Order: sequence, then C-alpha cells, then structure tokens
Amino acid sequence: MSTIQVTSQVSTEDLLHGVESLPTEELEQFVARVLVLCARRKANSLNEQESRLLQLINRPVPTTVQSRYDLLTHKQRANTLSANEYAELLQVIEQIEQFDTERVQHLVTLAQLRQVSLDKLMHDLGIIGQSA
Repeated sequence: MSTIQVTSQVSTEDLLHGVESLPTEELEQFVARVLVLCARRKANSLNEQESRLLQLINRPVPTTVQSRYDLLTHKQRANTLSANEYAELLQVIEQIEQFDTERVQHLVTLAQLRQVSLDKLMHDLGIIGQSA
C-alpha cells in the first residue's frame, strides 16, 4: 500500500494531487472508501431529517378540527347550518388548508433531499397514483 505524506493542514487541491499519485488499484480502493464515508454521512443526516419530515407529512389533521369540520359540513349539506356556524366552518377550512400547506412544504423538502420530483415522491409514498 502506498503512503501519501500530508501535513496537519492540507488543502483539498494538495490532497487531490497526492491522490493522483496512487496506483490505479489503490486509487479505486481509496475512492470506494471515500464513497462509503460520504454515504454514511448522508445516511445519518438524511435518516434523521427524512424521519422527521415523514412524521410531519403523515401527521393527521387534529381530531378536534376534523370532527368539527365533519359536523359543520354535514349540517351544511342538510341546510341546517347557522350563520355563526358558517363563519366557524370557514375558519376550520382555513385551519385545514394551513395544515395541508405545511404538509406540502414538508413533501417538497423531502423531495429535494431525495433528489426526486414531487410527483415521484408522492407516488412512492402512495399519496397519489402514478400519472398516466
């Protein structure tokens, strides 16, 4: 195995120059080890980020909000919704839309981390069917 002499502080350019002097077989081994190192670093950070994003994406609308929305929309369909309840329904809809907006923002972030399109990510997660 060849050795490369490096000082305690070496620039990336100097390191690359030293790596250039490696025989092909050792260069391939070195590159493989560097790729493993990169993958390990990405896996550690992405796993934490992805896990948190997936938790946020899969978080349901709070049951109190969903229950109130269900009741108010049922009353609206039955034409028994009062003016005050209609105003409340609009507020509940706004809460749900805000919740959905945040979910989409988390999906976009996750798609960027995985370097895929939003459509592909949503398909992969089973959120939407595959487009025709």
